[in-house]
Amino acid sequence: MKTPKLLLIICIVLMLASCSKEPVKVEVKTGTVALKLLHTIDGNVFQKDVLLYQNRAGNQYQVSNIQWFLSDIELVNSDGIVVKIVKGDGVFYIDTDLHETCSVLLEDLPAGNYNAVKFTFGLNEEKNTSYRFVNPPESFMFWPDYLGGGYHYMKLNGKWMNTMGQLAPYNFHLGIGQNYYQKSSGLAHYFEFGSADSYAHCEGFNPPYTLPDVSSFVQNYFEVSQDLDFSIVSGSESSINVEMQIEKWFEGNPPYNHDDWGGSIMQQQQAQDIARINGQKVFRFSNENQ
Repeated sequence: MKTPKLLLIICIVLMLASCSKEPVKVEVKTGTVALKLLHTIDGNVFQKDVLLYQNRAGNQYQVSNIQWFLSDIELVNSDGIVVKIVKGDGVFYIDTDLHETCSVLLEDLPAGNYNAVKFTFGLNEEKNTSYRFVNPPESFMFWPDYLGGGYHYMKLNGKWMNTMGQLAPYNFHLGIGQNYYQKSSGLAHYFEFGSADSYAHCEGFNPPYTLPDVSSFVQNYFEVSQDLDFSIVSGSESSINVEMQIEKWFEGNPPYNHDDWGGSIMQQQQAQDIARINGQKVFRFSNENQ
């Protein structure tokens, strides 16, 4: 008869002993990756405002500055698990005139081996909403509401030597594109766009005072994805170079010609198409630590 009582006492002791133990804490090992944004022409960091360069169409050109948005960064580890970057709502502003913006620090990332990097050039429909940025320099990236609203994906500003032998400004500006109603459709009305004075942030942009109605908008952002072997070491920082090869914006079949498209492409969806296609080959990643 004593045996059941003894077993009961043993069970109670074991239960009390198990309850007294603290939960086992699993340490998550994390590290940091610095994305270093480089802007080059023919493998060298571009020289600002110097007429040194020639594209495949034969245009002599120079570059003044580049501002652009990089968003929705993803790192893919060796097990195929995708680590999404949520810092800053996943949106980063890059500006060649602001050195501090050309390095993006990604912290508290799971340690391990990785083999791919992905991001969105520009902003997708969800993120590209008007008035989300209220302060410069990001606010200066606004895209006119009548042209689709939101923000420029990129401003690549400079000058080229045109067919008249004059140094003319160009703004190779990418953002939401438009299709317009044609007069012959009978559906075209005209919108009072206003003078170019309202768009001083877009040198060379000279819209007509009136524009036909927009029939549809075109999203011109695109995804960039490249294989790259790198490691994130617990407690350490590694670096990845993200190189924008500027000359490749103007390389294609046929090549981009400033003389064909003039100083502004904000309202020229055909030119935006060329830029989006060429942009697939613009970026090159490299692991600085290997």
